[in-house]
Amino acid sequence: MRVTKADRKLMRAMNNRQILQLIRQYGPIARPDLAFQTGLGLSTISIIVAELIQAELVREVGEAESTGGRRPSLLDLNPNARYAFAMKVAPDRFWVSLVDLKGKPRATVEVPLIPPVPWDDLAQMAVKQMETLRTKHRVAKRWILGIGVSTSGLIDPHTGVCRSSPLLGWNEVPVRETLERMTRLDVLVENDVNAYAFGMWAQENEGGRRNLICITTGPGVGAGIILEGKLYHGSQGGAGEFGHTTIDLHGPPCKCGRRGCLEVLASDQFLLARATDLAGMGRSARLLGLVKEGQLTPASFYKAAQAGDEVARLIYRELGEHLGCGLVNLINLFNPDKIILGGEGVVAAPFFMDTVRQTVKNYAFPHLADSVEIVVDDGGEEVWLQGAALLVVEQFFQIPAST
Repeated sequence: MRVTKADRKLMRAMNNRQILQLIRQYGPIARPDLAFQTGLGLSTISIIVAELIQAELVREVGEAESTGGRRPSLLDLNPNARYAFAMKVAPDRFWVSLVDLKGKPRATVEVPLIPPVPWDDLAQMAVKQMETLRTKHRVAKRWILGIGVSTSGLIDPHTGVCRSSPLLGWNEVPVRETLERMTRLDVLVENDVNAYAFGMWAQENEGGRRNLICITTGPGVGAGIILEGKLYHGSQGGAGEFGHTTIDLHGPPCKCGRRGCLEVLASDQFLLARATDLAGMGRSARLLGLVKEGQLTPASFYKAAQAGDEVARLIYRELGEHLGCGLVNLINLFNPDKIILGGEGVVAAPFFMDTVRQTVKNYAFPHLADSVEIVVDDGGEEVWLQGAALLVVEQFFQIPAST
């Protein structure tokens, strides 16, 4: 069968993509190693690499050890060849970051808000910050791959619409359409916990993990699920609504309209409601004082536990039981290699993690509970932004690389 010019062009583009992917994954790497891994001839590898170097996507970074002849040069991805913007939205602030091709933030800005802020106004503020970062760091607009947006709520991954975010008070907000209109850049919108999970998986992937679940707790409870190395969305983008799995059919009402959701039993909401109840029964003078003064907050509750308040510590253990119950269900359903707990609430992990682990040990299938690693990540916002940006970068590597 005759191979057409279009077929040859497509094959060349696919080979370029394959080489670029291998350099991204294994770099620094020598040309002979690329030939060995791909089965392509060394002369073909050299031609492709020359094109990638000319396009400034790849650079030579030194020499490999000699195996008897001339020492081959090592190739690596040029992190400054392309960039992506990342944006994370919270109820009272947002972050914007300029991230390079390897997922490293070049610069990040945090902008406080006085809610409520209409989405169009917030978007204009964010775009202004992006342009300031781009100009300050002398990045040409043509090198910007797009914008990755991380926000709470139910996100339609196909349209980039936030269907519902009780935390932000959003309903049917056209996040992608607005930002694309304002910037003329491609925009990818993702649930914040999914972005966090993808960022963590990018770090964990060096260990070859294929199945990872990230749980966040604090103002809400969520989950990001990586199955066989891919972010799992479900059929309508609703996978990972871990906080709205039912733990107690007759439990307290949730803002979603149901009862007994994990979110009302393992978030800040639970801590404050339970503390108010027990303080009212005279169980803790310290907590009662905070309630009467209107000073009961997640931060003041945490300080009470630090100061040795036994009721505060009891409530944290109750939260740990509820959260552990949720993890049991995830472990039995998905059999992950690792579960990472993050979010604002893990600052108090020393008060509830032993209970979480004990609950998992008691109730998950033994062979599954024994094989899963459960850890706490108390890092900052960087990984959330990295994840949002890397989802954009990933799309760049999934299409035929044009040189």
